Amino acid sequence: MQSDKKINIGKIIGSHGIKGWLKILSFTSPPENIFNYQSLIISNENMEEKFNIENSRKQGKKILIKLDGIDDRTSAETLKESKIHILRLDLPELSKDTYYWEDLLGFDVFNQNNIKLGLVDSFIETGSNDVLVVKNEKKKNILIPFLMNKTIKEVNLETKLIIVEWEE
Repeated sequence: MQSDKKINIGKIIGSHGIKGWLKILSFTSPPENIFNYQSLIISNENMEEKFNIENSRKQGKKILIKLDGIDDRTSAETLKESKIHILRLDLPELSKDTYYWEDLLGFDVFNQNNIKLGLVDSFIETGSNDVLVVKNEKKKNILIPFLMNKTIKEVNLETKLIIVEWEE
């Protein structure tokens, strides 16, 4: 996968206190996994800058982060609504037959009869299993449970192809 690709993992939703702490909406699962990264790329329409995480904590349901160099409420407020990214190479390696959703977007999806069903458009997290959302030529969604070795027969990262056991 592209190592310099940026992955959006959250958003700054406000400041917390007077010492530069930031309230975060984390897109990681669970939300506190955002604490696992040493540095974050913060961007908005005015800037893009890499910051080291000085401190972090969960306070009730809030996710709070303190970045190096952001030491007061005024500085923190300038980052409100900024996106939080990491580089793809900062993501942990996965075990066999597990994938980051981001890596599978746009893949061709064929069934075992070599019929093209469409392209991977997105994923849905249902709790019991993830669901692959495939957009066909008519722009309609096909929902396929992402169950390795059951409905998902093969994922080829090199050819960007997923083979599924699924009828048209």
